[in-house]
Amino acid sequence: MTQTAPVSSPQAADPSPRTMSDLLVDYLELFGVEHVFGVPGGHITRLYEALAISEQRGGPRSIITRHETGAMFMAAGYARETGKLGACCATTGPGASNLVTGVVTSSADHCPVLIISGQSALKFAGRGALQESSPHLRYPDNADSLSMLHSSTRYSDLVSNADQLEHKLAAALTAAMRPLRGPVHLSIPPEVLNAPAPDAIAYPNLANLLMAPQSFVDQVALDKLWERLQTVLGAGQKVVIYVGHECGPVREELAAFATLIDAALITTQRGKTWVDPYHPQSRGVFGGWGHSTAREALSDPAVGLILAVGTAMGQLATALWDPVLLNDRLVHIHHADTYFARTPMAAIQVCGTLSRVFATLIDRVKAQYHHSLEATTPPPNGHAVPHGYPPAQITIKGLEAYDSEAVPLKPQRLVRELSDRCPPATRFVIDNGNCLSWSVHFMFSRQMENYRWSLGQPSMGWAVGTAVGVALALPKTPVVCLVGDGSYLMYGQEITVAVEEGLPVIFVLLNDQAYGMIKHRHRQTSKHPQDYLIRTPIDFALMAQAVGAQSYTVRTAQELISLDYGEMCSRSGPTLLDVYIDPEEAPPLGVA
Repeated sequence: MTQTAPVSSPQAADPSPRTMSDLLVDYLELFGVEHVFGVPGGHITRLYEALAISEQRGGPRSIITRHETGAMFMAAGYARETGKLGACCATTGPGASNLVTGVVTSSADHCPVLIISGQSALKFAGRGALQESSPHLRYPDNADSLSMLHSSTRYSDLVSNADQLEHKLAAALTAAMRPLRGPVHLSIPPEVLNAPAPDAIAYPNLANLLMAPQSFVDQVALDKLWERLQTVLGAGQKVVIYVGHECGPVREELAAFATLIDAALITTQRGKTWVDPYHPQSRGVFGGWGHSTAREALSDPAVGLILAVGTAMGQLATALWDPVLLNDRLVHIHHADTYFARTPMAAIQVCGTLSRVFATLIDRVKAQYHHSLEATTPPPNGHAVPHGYPPAQITIKGLEAYDSEAVPLKPQRLVRELSDRCPPATRFVIDNGNCLSWSVHFMFSRQMENYRWSLGQPSMGWAVGTAVGVALALPKTPVVCLVGDGSYLMYGQEITVAVEEGLPVIFVLLNDQAYGMIKHRHRQTSKHPQDYLIRTPIDFALMAQAVGAQSYTVRTAQELISLDYGEMCSRSGPTLLDVYIDPEEAPPLGVA
């Protein structure tokens, strides 16, 4: 990939002198950043001036959000969708502290985001400057933003003078873009943002260095895996491939490899994105909200090898660390060895880029077994299992609810209609809570790669801002955000950004007048269950109209299917659907 450095001299139309804020924007442009999400404040006004100048010439521009966490969710959504760097900014003190939930979520989801936070002038450090966030000071009125963000970022540092900026920026960007990707933070005081800048950037090749494709593998471990695979196949035993959320770059290779060796394909909750559920080898999701057919595939006594690929092996993905998965048949394959500490029982751990690992395995299997195995790759969207709801080879709970005409509406009917009626290119961004339960167990599509979940640190309201970031990354592509009423009340104000930007985002609000997941889970586990109701009657459709969005209230299946999905997906602006679902319909909580 070829990168061209941005114009390195001051713009003729701008009489103001070039500052380090302009240089910072030049680096964002070098990395292909189009939007910087944030809430302005006095300590970062020069950065906003630089972004305004940049926008005039078609460079990066600011998107003003309603809350800093919303900005972080948007930046991470943009990064996730484009594969590029995301960017957000916040002022000092409370501005920086408001970022924390979004930063933690983005770190767990491995989204590379550059965070610029303001800082009070360093000459006033320790004297109680307005919103002071100086590091290492223990005054009650000082908020140490570096310490605050240190544990949830890949890099967090203070730029104390202008001479440090480019070096520390390069260090931060390197940490953001290398495995494991994630957010990084620079705290920059106004005297640095306002300082004179050189005409040219010092590292014009930095983006090429950091965004170049990588390829590496622990060859010794890979050879051990190959020996084990030969033994298993030679003994007529079966292989299960367990697909995690990091498998996007190898989804086609995994499908081909599964077909080649007749292996079952099961997934984590987020890994569901990378497997066509209608592939003949697919058996569904293992663990939280999963499918019994996935567990059956693992439990088969004929299984001699389990390949866990691109998964962090956390609680939900492992069904509470179930030994049916975590045993000596396991081979853990990941591009970062960080998560190998969670699989000490594994027979083999292979660290390497997943594409290289599976390209090697496919080549070796074809060469070794070409006379005895059908080395054919099913064509995209053309597998033997016919399309239908649900896939025939995956067991679903409560199948009859897909066609229910009940009032209030069954959530199963809702997610089916959305999958069926939205255009194939539609991105689905699914919030945490019961939306997660319903979608993981009940939503299926030939285009599962267009579905987005967040489960590393699952934050309520995550999907609202993320959907806006995804829509800005993919202009003219419809985005559907599934969100509960409780979550929407946390971050629903970000719909106004979609209004301002004219984005075709459909916010589908699952309205059960409660914090539904904890309500149903508490009913399962407690002798004294609570309802956790949202007792205030809220007209969410009217709220959306008040800020300029189109909205509809939906109470029946007929009202749902009579909506004009083509119009909603193509209009220049968001739509909110306030969908009243059956509050007593229990989601598929627990593990499969």
